[in-house]
Amino acid sequence: MKRKSILFLALLSLLLGLSRFQTRPVEASNQEKEVVTIGISAQSKSYNYYDEENELAGFEIDLFKAIEQELDNYKFEYEITEFASLFAGVDSGKFDLIVNNIGENSERREKYLFSKNPYVITHNVLITRPDTGEDVTLEEMAGQTIGLVAGSLQAIFMEKYNEENLDQTIQLEYIDTDGANIIREVASGRYDMTIYSTTYLQDVIETFGLDLVGHPIENEDEIQPPGAYFLYNKNPKSLELRNAIDQAVERLREEGTLAEISEQHFGQDDTELTEEMIEKNEMIDQEVLSQMGETEEVQKVVVGTSGQTKPLNYFDDNNNLVGLEIDILEEMNRRLDTIDITYEITEFASLFAGLDSGKFDLVANNLGENEERREKFLFSLYPYVITHNVIITNMDQEPDLQIKDLAGKSFGVVPASPQSMFLESWNEENPDLAVDIQYIDSDPSTIIRDVHSGRFDATIYNTTYLHDVQETFGIELLAHPIEDEDAIRPPGSYFIYRPEDEALRDLMDSALADMREDGTLAEISHKYLGSDDTALTQEMIDKNDAIEAERLQVAQVTTEDTKKSSDGKIFAPKMILKMLPTILKKLPITVLMTIVAAIIGVTLGFIIAVIKINEVPILTQIFNVFVSFMRGTPQLVQLFLAFYGFPLIVQWLNERFGWTVDVNGIPALLYVFVAFGLNEAAYNSETFRAAILSVDPKEIEAAKSIGLTDRQTMRRIILPSALIVAIPNLGNSLISLLKGTSLAFTVTVIDIMGQARILAGANLRFFEAYIAVALFYWVFCILIEQGVRYLERKLNIADRPLQTQDSLTDVEHS
Repeated sequence: MKRKSILFLALLSLLLGLSRFQTRPVEASNQEKEVVTIGISAQSKSYNYYDEENELAGFEIDLFKAIEQELDNYKFEYEITEFASLFAGVDSGKFDLIVNNIGENSERREKYLFSKNPYVITHNVLITRPDTGEDVTLEEMAGQTIGLVAGSLQAIFMEKYNEENLDQTIQLEYIDTDGANIIREVASGRYDMTIYSTTYLQDVIETFGLDLVGHPIENEDEIQPPGAYFLYNKNPKSLELRNAIDQAVERLREEGTLAEISEQHFGQDDTELTEEMIEKNEMIDQEVLSQMGETEEVQKVVVGTSGQTKPLNYFDDNNNLVGLEIDILEEMNRRLDTIDITYEITEFASLFAGLDSGKFDLVANNLGENEERREKFLFSLYPYVITHNVIITNMDQEPDLQIKDLAGKSFGVVPASPQSMFLESWNEENPDLAVDIQYIDSDPSTIIRDVHSGRFDATIYNTTYLHDVQETFGIELLAHPIEDEDAIRPPGSYFIYRPEDEALRDLMDSALADMREDGTLAEISHKYLGSDDTALTQEMIDKNDAIEAERLQVAQVTTEDTKKSSDGKIFAPKMILKMLPTILKKLPITVLMTIVAAIIGVTLGFIIAVIKINEVPILTQIFNVFVSFMRGTPQLVQLFLAFYGFPLIVQWLNERFGWTVDVNGIPALLYVFVAFGLNEAAYNSETFRAAILSVDPKEIEAAKSIGLTDRQTMRRIILPSALIVAIPNLGNSLISLLKGTSLAFTVTVIDIMGQARILAGANLRFFEAYIAVALFYWVFCILIEQGVRYLERKLNIADRPLQTQDSLTDVEHS
């Protein structure tokens, strides 16, 4: 416990340290070197490997040390992975380049950007034991085994060889290890042969004193043309890095440093380029640069959206993403040759976190403006659609109600939405007229329908959603104009970008302006909204022009106040400490959910276990299905089934038996208790069943032989022994339950996770909020771990000191 507390304090100290780092002037960061991540296997002696002091060493490592001395703007760091994962790493952007004695083939040349010339030139040979003879060919080794690394050029070559020589196939044996091990396995007789470069062979022979022979391969170029290259992704940034490294390598080649590094590791200079090699690579490089010149202009643009905001973005009956926003973006994509738009689906509250992290290039989800969003993000110059927010209630309410008329009534809203922030602000400013804010992670259609069903008294949404829900579901609701509508958000929805993506914003704005001018925007609006809601008023144009002019002015001048605050920082650790007290207020809700669900889970789980062990007819079959269902479906689905399904059951019971139970009066916390408790019971039942069955039958027989009843045997013999076995698994279940309670916010229960998301929605500091709430979960998991260990020690008789004869005598006399 003490050690983990120290770790916790160390983490907080680190975050505070980062906070001090963030307050440095902006100019200092511009002088820092760009970190370049290099992917290697660290298993390719003499190219890259760990030496006896566990330090990275090898020809490639020393080469990059020399390159780093040549380059002022870059700093190199290494990521270690298996060879087969190197290409996936550079594909995903995890590595900026990969270096591992990698040769060329047509597939790699087509997909990746190569260094212009190889940095070392070696030849692949067929490696066998001396007793196979001299100048052995593959045909002569038919039917024998060859050791290969899966995905390597040698493996690809041999797979193709077997396909083309079915009557002379060689048995391929794949193994994920380094070249030295495979070559040694040939010497030991595990494999009859392998294929590797002469540098590997020479190093293994000298290091281990082995007797092996390298046979030239006639069609060596089909494996790879001689030479190893650095590989990058094909994009402009990688090209810039490639050119800088290439220039450094050429300088090292000219001054002889490259040859010296080669002689140090290979005993000879294997870096000299032939004229033929230089001409070939020059031609290839010109072709690649020409291709990149054509594709360089096309920018991949990832749009983040929820896919749940009908009619703006949603999935139709054919599971296609459609809607007003999607049609607008697709029309832009058609008109602009320089971008290629794709979509990523996420929940609403995660849109801005995705934009912050760079996962999305822009977000589109009927997003309006407010002060916080305007301050942190870049908006499209003008809105693409203009709608108005209204208060939505049942038809039995009076018309033209204002917020003050609904004091104490429940409002269903999505966390972090402008509507939720408006109501939060209203409650702070008007505590005597506060409304009951019910947060729910759901789509507008469901929330509006929940108003119709009576679950919520009201909600706030724009007329677009209200019109669509009424038409789709044939229901009637009352819309009340909001006097201070601009306090929620000024009318209009915008595409939102990161501040540094101004060029992309301007490009897409130009297409949007053309669509508005030629009537395409109005046509799309008529298609989905039934009217043209895209026309801009002069007041709206003037207002947005003024906002843009102010933004440009602020962008040119960075004030000292901005530098000293958390605004404008990518990461503000001080915000974590600021959020902790507010999140702490919701800790009792999280603890309550955990304790109640755990009690339900332990009690019901034990009962189910006993029933299944005794194979009670009917009940056993029912509980088998129950356990299978609860363990085989996601916890979030179970929570939704409880929240949305149980009210339907209650309504049915009301109709069937004439009851008058108020469905909407049932607190959401009760549904959470039921969902989490039943889920926990399913898992605990299997834990108890296994623990009870683990009790030695001889102990049970002994108990019965001395006249104990079944109940006494269970209480005094079985349960104490079973608990020793069950406690660790029950502890794990409790930890999982604690973390699982973070889902409760999706059904309006505000726990520590919900409070963190509310805070993040208000200040857009999602990363900091998630770190703050993670600290709470971490600390409580540590406490649970310590509690479980204490119980284990308390219950485990084997660990207790044996009683002495004197103590036993005292017990007898007493």
